[in-house]
Amino acid sequence: MKNMLIRIITLTLAIIIVTYLFPDNMIHLKGEGSAKLLSALLTAVILALVNMIIRPIVKVLTLPINILTLGLFSLIINAVMLWIVDHFVKEFSVFGFWGYFLGALAISIINSVLYKLLTNKQK
Repeated sequence: MKNMLIRIITLTLAIIIVTYLFPDNMIHLKGEGSAKLLSALLTAVILALVNMIIRPIVKVLTLPINILTLGLFSLIINAVMLWIVDHFVKEFSVFGFWGYFLGALAISIINSVLYKLLTNKQK
């Protein structure tokens, strides 16, 4: 449970950072101040659920393509997971293929770095 809470917090921070790094016509999170934080938290929870439930099924179904591309197809899968979240969360908007692709890549990298930083400090 504690591990899941840390993952949600780091994912929320990663989403906020990505919305500031990318222009509004690529990735946008509605709201100001605490409303933006709540929007990011909702987006993070939905993205975590999508990654827990849908992503494993998609990865198994696309295993042959993933093997042929030496794992690079996983980047497309991440973009599709972000696309799914975009359709469920109205406060979070991503525009175009490159928005999904680069947004998913940036969220993954930033989330991994933040998670490593937070879990290494706790040990």
